[in-house]
Amino acid sequence: MIKFNWEGKRKAIEFLNSLEHEKKYEFKVIESILAPKNENIERDSNLIYQNGKKELRNLKKEQSWENQLYWGDNYVVMKFLIQKFREKINLIYFDPPFATGGDFNYIIQIGESEASKSSSKWLRKTAYSDTWKEGFESYLNFMYERLLLMKELLSQEGSIYVHLDWHMGHYIKILMDEIFGVDNFGNEIIWAYPAASVQTRRFFIRSFDILLFYTKSNNYTFNDDPNIYMEYSDRVKKALKKDDKGTYYYRGGSHNGKKLSQKVYIKEKGIFPRDVWNDIPYVRANTIEYQGFSTQKPERLLKRIILASTNKNDLIADFFCGSGTTLTVAEKLDRRWIGCDIAKHAIHISKKRLLDIYNSNDMFNWKNIYGKDIGPFKILQINEPKKVQLIPTEFLAKGINHEIKLNTFEKPSFNVKIEKKDNKAFCELTDYSFPYENLISDNLKKNIKKWTDWIDYWAIDFDNKSDIFIVMWVSYRTRKNRGLKLISTPYNFSKKKSYKVLIKVIDIFGIETVQKYNIAL
Repeated sequence: MIKFNWEGKRKAIEFLNSLEHEKKYEFKVIESILAPKNENIERDSNLIYQNGKKELRNLKKEQSWENQLYWGDNYVVMKFLIQKFREKINLIYFDPPFATGGDFNYIIQIGESEASKSSSKWLRKTAYSDTWKEGFESYLNFMYERLLLMKELLSQEGSIYVHLDWHMGHYIKILMDEIFGVDNFGNEIIWAYPAASVQTRRFFIRSFDILLFYTKSNNYTFNDDPNIYMEYSDRVKKALKKDDKGTYYYRGGSHNGKKLSQKVYIKEKGIFPRDVWNDIPYVRANTIEYQGFSTQKPERLLKRIILASTNKNDLIADFFCGSGTTLTVAEKLDRRWIGCDIAKHAIHISKKRLLDIYNSNDMFNWKNIYGKDIGPFKILQINEPKKVQLIPTEFLAKGINHEIKLNTFEKPSFNVKIEKKDNKAFCELTDYSFPYENLISDNLKKNIKKWTDWIDYWAIDFDNKSDIFIVMWVSYRTRKNRGLKLISTPYNFSKKKSYKVLIKVIDIFGIETVQKYNIAL
């Protein structure tokens, strides 16, 4: 087997042997989503919300598993997970940076207007930079260390799919052969999609990604599931006929100069997938699943991978979860999941997408709405303070020093009116104050017409008893639904006493403000 070496590779190998002696990383739960009253779902069947916190606690006790969404560097998160999940993850989908040398964006929307390229309320923010200042070797170290950790986490029956393109796919193939073994290589899958308009005649237009499919051992899960099948070609579909025995087509041939034809009956509605997938379109901006995230992958791509390589209740991980595609599809296919991203905006986008899963596409009938609530999940972060710049540099006014530590400034605040009657209470969001409007660009400032334009999401924990914020009521804006409820549904408290109510507001920058209110019934 061919291997290649580079500066720093030995250090990458040695770190794995030192894991047992390293500082133990700890993450804390900062938010728990069990069964909130969700204002984006137009119905009121949530008995847990209506009947109070007792039932909410009972639900948590009954759950043997809560899905997990980590905010942090996946290198640190995986070291933490090895303590409990070594060889327990059944499938890893790994969609890393491709070393393209470019920046990738997501879209910030303002207020109630639906985003469009012609809208002044449609702004771009850098999601991540795919530039490696220390060169090619630093990218290889980055990938090598993480692939070593993923191998430790993967179960003996597990699989890993590494999503790449032409930039680094050939190098990572050699790393994968070394780490997982040549014999555990399954496929190099080509995901071919229609190319966007490319103004070049200097080379052939690039219009596919690759997925490197490897397993941990020869005893791996792989399912012949009709739901992963590809459609028949147009030629075959036109030739299909039916009789009393079923659907068939004629297969031609010849013998001794005579033309022959034979009826071939089909059992499935398509063919078992080849290693070229040209039947899954990339995510278009006019679709339900689009999240305004420039590297977002299609749900139907993950559907094929998950159904082929896992069974119900298996554990799936995505350590670059981005806009939450893998997590959403895993949820809809009844798999357990762990997600992770270093960017706080990715965690926020994923959380909203999961909360809004009811309104997403059904995986088995794409034109239908999924129509089920999200299962319990929790958000975790490392147990150390994390400095976050509040205003993205793209939206700072000209002349502002980009090195300014904005998190040392006064935090935003909001006003709330709480109305009580008998054992019930509801909250109304009445104002939001952004204390450093003088720092933001004129282009952004002119699009803020009223205080509600700042708000992207707000949630209430009506009976807080710990450092964990339990989402019991929530309203948020999505790409297609720009409305925001400013008055919560009345909450029915179980008894008359004093309660601590926490309210969380997240604005268009992702700045999170939590305020506490004490109420007595």
